[in-house]
Amino acid sequence: MIVEGTYTFAAPREAVWAALLDPDVVARTLPGSSRITQTGDDRYEGTLRIGIGPIASAEFDLVIALAEKQIPSRYRMEIDGRGALGYTRGTAIVDLTDSGDSTALRYQADMTVGGAIAVMGQGLLDRVSRLLLNRGLDAMSAELARRLAKSPP
Repeated sequence: MIVEGTYTFAAPREAVWAALLDPDVVARTLPGSSRITQTGDDRYEGTLRIGIGPIASAEFDLVIALAEKQIPSRYRMEIDGRGALGYTRGTAIVDLTDSGDSTALRYQADMTVGGAIAVMGQGLLDRVSRLLLNRGLDAMSAELARRLAKSPP
């Protein structure tokens, strides 16, 4: 499953970069996340609980490893999620560029989903993935706005 798109944050690129790599911010803004912990250099682990269609709540143990970092503009993520109802794994590329006073984030992910959760069908999984991604980006944008409002000029 390919998921790609763009999102614009009303924040400087360095602030967006810092938020994307802050496990506390990610845990608060990623829908369904109960925890995200940095377990090493460029390695994060956590738990994600989501509902898809008739599955009220599927819990996944999540491991994210970052590579090919070009601070503060680009990185590649290796994602591995496993749970009782299946798995997801894949790679995502995140690019940040200045856009006036804002930062444009471009993402492209190639994900594989397997196990019982894959029975939901590609169309439903694609829609749920995009919905969760957009909710997470909106929540991160709100968090960045709060942080920037608190920081002195």
